[in-house]
Amino acid sequence: MTRASLITGGIRAAAATLLATLLLPACSESPHADRVFTNGHILTIDEQERVASALAIKDGKILAIGTHGEISALAGARTETIDLNGKAVLPGFIAVHEHPAISAVFRNFVDMSGFRHRTAAEAWRALDSAIATTPEGEWVYAMGLDPVLLEGLQLPDRNRLDEIAPHNPVFILAQSMHTAWVNSAALAAMEIDEQSPDPGEGSYYGRDTDGRLDGTLVEKPALEPFLAVHKNPLKVSAAYADVLTDLRQAGYTSVASLGFNVPAWLARWASSENLQPRIRQFFYYRGDNLNKLAGAPDHDGDFFRVRGAKFWYDGSPYSGSMVVEQPYTDSQLARQLGIAHDSHGEPVILPEALRSQIEALNARGWQIATHVQGDRAAQEFLQILQQVYENLPEAEQQAFIARRHRLEHGLLLGKDMLPVFARLGLSPSFHINHLYYYGDALNSQLLGPERSEQMLPLKSAFALGMHPTLHSDSPMFPAEPFSLMQTAITRRSRAGTPVGEAEALRPQQALRTMTINAAWQLGMEKEIGSLEVGKRADLVILDRNPLTTPVGEWRDIKVVQTLLDGR
Repeated sequence: MTRASLITGGIRAAAATLLATLLLPACSESPHADRVFTNGHILTIDEQERVASALAIKDGKILAIGTHGEISALAGARTETIDLNGKAVLPGFIAVHEHPAISAVFRNFVDMSGFRHRTAAEAWRALDSAIATTPEGEWVYAMGLDPVLLEGLQLPDRNRLDEIAPHNPVFILAQSMHTAWVNSAALAAMEIDEQSPDPGEGSYYGRDTDGRLDGTLVEKPALEPFLAVHKNPLKVSAAYADVLTDLRQAGYTSVASLGFNVPAWLARWASSENLQPRIRQFFYYRGDNLNKLAGAPDHDGDFFRVRGAKFWYDGSPYSGSMVVEQPYTDSQLARQLGIAHDSHGEPVILPEALRSQIEALNARGWQIATHVQGDRAAQEFLQILQQVYENLPEAEQQAFIARRHRLEHGLLLGKDMLPVFARLGLSPSFHINHLYYYGDALNSQLLGPERSEQMLPLKSAFALGMHPTLHSDSPMFPAEPFSLMQTAITRRSRAGTPVGEAEALRPQQALRTMTINAAWQLGMEKEIGSLEVGKRADLVILDRNPLTTPVGEWRDIKVVQTLLDGR
């Protein structure tokens, strides 16, 4: 045997020994629990919505749930006992539609958002400061510009950005992430001029009345070339790990990333701490990465799984690219956002192309999540799904329903469409904080009160057993689970205006949207999403019991700790 083979064999033997050592705790034959939690409020979120006072964990799974006496009896000499002292324990929250990779990219941008700044002047000062400290010729990237969150904000054009940054290319992304503004230096750097054709697929370059580019970019095909340099995995690795840390601290134990994703190896590395995963990740691919879905799904990973594909059918209500039956309201805000009064929006992808993609991916067993905001977009998407379903043999129709295809955001999803969507197995994930942050603007300036009252039909989706969920679409909105749930229960804007109160949820239903319903949408309801014996011990410990806390104070509930597989 050669020296090299001896060394290789030794390394393999050492690795096998290490692996066996790491697995010993999971193979423990002790009848006692590893950890017990007592003297608390254990909200199981099971079918009976039971509440207990104590819980036991063994080998990363829930061993028992019950009274203090029942659970204390499972403690041994090596069992760790945690006195909750009245705190609440829930299943770890599941962020079912977020963009952690994009959040990582934007950590290096100048933050001009209304979440960071109180006034428009303050936001512009942040950009001025960044330009002043950036060497001539280097890019300045900013994000978060929003005239709704920053009252009195005047959106920039190419001329204004040329004035404030004559020697630097500048790119500013809207809070909605569907629009951006650039100066002449940025257009020149990307070799875009007045003769450049629009990218198409609902995406275009804004122009003034003379046909000159005004520096506005609308929708992803126009935006992505400007962002490509920031998507280098090595540049975002540390920031991606920080984003996952933020999610854990907010109470999430699982996150689904829809759209742009870091490589799988980086996702696994970023979620590892002391050789152990600290959050579950689920990827949905889009664009060029769809070629990674050439085969059938592999559901073997406990902490990382690829679930399927993400598509955009229409765009944003704040860029005029949401596809609607009736045109947008003619208002000062609409004109400021560049939305023409007679605009109905247009699809980002042609219906035939989307139908073809759904047919191919569904046949291979993949789940499909589709961005649909407008009422007409929802109707057209429903027609596409019906065509795909009806063209399948009867046996394959049942498989289609079992895929649990998803509709994302659903701002103007009509509740009259829900029964048909439900028969096709579709499940909606609602972008609920449109109501909180933009409810007043949508009601009075963009859609009008009649349409606003019909937005986001959560209660109706629950009544049909569609397993609806909530999401923040971060980095568009902060990934704060109790903010989402409070909005779903109160249906009130940040100013306190009621919006569509008929579709308000009960507190117990709101909790289900972030736990067991989200687990169901990800095909994980038998493993996570509720606290039941045999399920994974993914937990969040809270400083108080949500069910005894006034709903108006849910945003004040604090996360004390999160546990993944009991760790």
